[in-house]
Amino acid sequence: MPFKHLLGYSERHMNDTAKRILDLAEALWLERGFNGFSYHHLAQPLGLKNAAIHYHYPTKTDLGLALVGRYRRRIRRTAEHHAITTQDAWQKLEWYVDLLTMDYADSERLCPTGMLAAEWATLPEPVREEARAFMQELYQWCLGVLREGIAGGYFQFAGSCEDKAATLLATLQGALQLARFDPTWMDAVKKQLRLDLGAR
Repeated sequence: MPFKHLLGYSERHMNDTAKRILDLAEALWLERGFNGFSYHHLAQPLGLKNAAIHYHYPTKTDLGLALVGRYRRRIRRTAEHHAITTQDAWQKLEWYVDLLTMDYADSERLCPTGMLAAEWATLPEPVREEARAFMQELYQWCLGVLREGIAGGYFQFAGSCEDKAATLLATLQGALQLARFDPTWMDAVKKQLRLDLGAR
């Protein structure tokens, strides 16, 4: 099920127009990239004028910060929820992998981190800073799950949890790219990741 939260406050407290703008911007971002859509692409389908978009998000940088902030909030709340839902490290890892790959599974769209990385050189610096923080939260969540899994005897692998977390993130990002050529490769990568962590 989708998680609907924004940075700093719940969407139920948002202006409905601002939320609709952000929802459409997120969909366009994952389909075309941050530089692949303009405020005109947002205004027309929503029946708004460009000025209405600028009222809620004065610049594209403001919109980018709101988009990445939404994902950071989503990650944070999801991690906190799963931390108290189960002590099974395998289950937490499955949730983590699902979160990173659910956009592709739903509509063959890349995940936000993949889109951000692909456009890194052209992103506004404030959006880059927010993206760095977003990736750090993803990394720290993965690292925490791996440490729990090692301590609890769930996982077995050579090397450090820090290096494994970075490798797992990189592998999933690569799998999302490759799956566009052959969707079965995503399942193959997930299967191999489980084996690499000691699954029987």
